[in-house]
Amino acid sequence: MNDQEAASASDTGPPPRAGSGDPGEDRVGAAVRRFQTARGADRDAAFRLIYETYFRALQRFFARRGLSADDALDLTQETFLGIYKGLETYEHRERFAAWLYRVATTTYLKWRRRAATGKRSGVEISRDAMDQPEAIASTPGLQLGTLVAEERSRELRAAVAELPEQMRECLTLRLYHDLAYREIALVKKISVETVKAHLFRARKKLEERLAGFAFGDSDV
Repeated sequence: MNDQEAASASDTGPPPRAGSGDPGEDRVGAAVRRFQTARGADRDAAFRLIYETYFRALQRFFARRGLSADDALDLTQETFLGIYKGLETYEHRERFAAWLYRVATTTYLKWRRRAATGKRSGVEISRDAMDQPEAIASTPGLQLGTLVAEERSRELRAAVAELPEQMRECLTLRLYHDLAYREIALVKKISVETVKAHLFRARKKLEERLAGFAFGDSDV
């Protein structure tokens, strides 16, 4: 299935139109407006309503495309990050559910491209290693320093994967998505102080697990 076919495969179907008598859609529309105009706790509460309304639906959206439960959860959260960052510019002339599912579809297509690129890279490197072992030492980008850095990166990812779930997800949102503490707290539905505690413990665990690893001056 190509990208165009995947994009049109929205078999979940968004909820009914706003103004069609569906109170949930009207409530979401009001929450979107409140998010765009409010600040602080009111803004967070508005996004929480949107999150809770569509979370399960988006999980099903990804699960029906054959993703594992973990991948479906990851892409659901990635979609909500995109929604959070894009809500400021959302225009109410477009049905919100249609916009939300378009963000989800874009997230899915990006994931597919990343997965395909990763498979091709793995095959190419494997063939080089078997057919011409010396090529690794001479190919730009695959020299010793790069290989060491890549191995270190793999070790870090493996160590992060072994962290407790809540701690791992907080660290992922902070390191790879560059979210502020308050944004992580909103996505994870926990307090800012809990986020800080998870990140502090994660930092210590990784520094203990990986000899020589340090976050330096990072505010993780």
